[in-house]
Amino acid sequence: MLYRHRWLRWAAAAAAALAVFAALSGDTSDPPQAPVEAVPPGPSTRLPPGTRGVPVPVDSTVFAVGDAVDVHAVLDGAAVVRGAAIASVTTDEVILAVPSDRVDATVDALATGGVMLVLVPPPQRDPAAPAGATSG
Repeated sequence: MLYRHRWLRWAAAAAAALAVFAALSGDTSDPPQAPVEAVPPGPSTRLPPGTRGVPVPVDSTVFAVGDAVDVHAVLDGAAVVRGAAIASVTTDEVILAVPSDRVDATVDALATGGVMLVLVPPPQRDPAAPAGATSG
C-alpha cells in the first residue's frame, strides 16, 4: 500500500512538470526584435590595400579626409612616411593610411617624441598633357 502512494506522487510530479513545460513552450511573450540599424562605414573602409590605419593626435583643424601628408619625426626631423592619405579626421586625431612596412617606424616616432604632419599638395595637372594625366 505504501508503494502505491509513492507511484501516485511520481505521477503527480510528472504531470505538474508537463503542465509547466506546456505553459512555457506556448509562451509567445518575447519582445519584438528591434530593426537592424545601418552602421556607417568606419575609417577602415577607406584604407587602401597594403596600408594600416595609424591614429595620430593633432591640435589643428586644417586636415580633411583624403588629404595627403608627409609624416616627420619630431626627434630628428626625418621623414617617416611620405604621402600618407588621411582616412578619418576628428577634432583631436587623424587616422593615416600608412604603408604596412612603415607602421613600426611611424609608431616608434609617435612614441619617442611625436610626429609633425606636413600637408602635401595634390598632383598638378600639366596643361599640355592629355586629360587625366598628371605631371610628376
